[in-house]
Amino acid sequence: MMWSEKHRPKTVQEMVGNEDTRLAALKWLAGWVSGSKPLLLVGPPGTGKTTLVHALARQFDYDLVEMNASDARNKDILRARITPVFQNTANLLGRKIMLFLDEVDGISGREDTGGLDTLVELMKEPTVPVIMAANEKSIKIKDLSKVCKTVEFSPVPPRLLLLFLDHVLQSEGAKLGPRDKISIVNNSRGDIRSMLNSAQSRVAGYATVSNRDIVDIDIVDAVNGYFNASSLEQATRFITKADALYPDPRYGMSQEDRRKDMLAALFSSIVSSHVEHDDMASMLEVLSRADMMVGRANARREWRLLKYISSMIASGLYERSRQKGIKYSQYAMPWPVMGPIFARSQSTRKILGELAPALHMSRSSAGSFALPYFIRLIIEEKVDPIEFAVDNFRDESVGESIAKEIEKAKRK
Repeated sequence: MMWSEKHRPKTVQEMVGNEDTRLAALKWLAGWVSGSKPLLLVGPPGTGKTTLVHALARQFDYDLVEMNASDARNKDILRARITPVFQNTANLLGRKIMLFLDEVDGISGREDTGGLDTLVELMKEPTVPVIMAANEKSIKIKDLSKVCKTVEFSPVPPRLLLLFLDHVLQSEGAKLGPRDKISIVNNSRGDIRSMLNSAQSRVAGYATVSNRDIVDIDIVDAVNGYFNASSLEQATRFITKADALYPDPRYGMSQEDRRKDMLAALFSSIVSSHVEHDDMASMLEVLSRADMMVGRANARREWRLLKYISSMIASGLYERSRQKGIKYSQYAMPWPVMGPIFARSQSTRKILGELAPALHMSRSSAGSFALPYFIRLIIEEKVDPIEFAVDNFRDESVGESIAKEIEKAKRK
């Protein structure tokens, strides 16, 4: 189990740093009444925003409903998800409900049209306590902050981080030298989660990656770099630094989301390579477990767990994938297999473009049901495909495509 989860504080009092912020949040919830302003937590990752929300819900006996605002970006989705919560202020057991919207600063771009405006409107008269979190107080959430009580988190000071690290190491029965501890604390830059992850990796015998080194790289370079890396540390760095996603297809995926899907990229790269069956099965098992974890994290709204998937994949695939010649592939089939399929699709596309409208069918249905009979009729009636195409479709190239299909049918 990750130390960052195992040692997550259960109460507000157990948390480290940001004392004034925690006190302000406690006072806000203690004095909350229907219609009170939502609470907006602003601060860098790993400083305790999510931990504070869970601790408040636990201490005040609320049933916490979590949503990731960046996964529900447009106005219709936001309204559809938030309105039912406001209409049911208690769960089936009569327990009070609290709503937590994480990453509200992630709502941006054309796909989010009306999202922030709708969120601002909904937050004007909440019927349940609402806490929102953002990584920075940017211009994007300026209007939202006007209808909220905003409290800010700061990076946790090094002295407090060191004390907490000593406490965790003692609890785990683990030891690190003074130089290692100081290095881990300094590299974390006030991020408790990063510090604990680094400490756990160091205790396990792995070198750690400094936050200062983190720079997103394109997924193509990341996948190729991972499979060519000469050490686990280097390989892990390529995966964790990748400009990649673990999207939930239930909420729709753009073309760019599909391109950046790390699990899909690794899967297509592995299955399209020349790898022994046992090695491939082992690697796909790792991806399968990771995929299940991604699905569960999304279904249970435990999005904070997604950040650990990359490290799990990197270590799980490493041994089996060395010197196998695996390269990035966008498609899950090798080109010798996919090439003829692609070529035939180009050929049949012209035929179906004319045949489907004439038969009042979709291209898919025409290709599956009508095209084989159409080609068979052309053969049996000994019709010249070029003349047929010119007479009926006024396009000689369609006739050439029909001729190719006739040749393929005759070879079967």
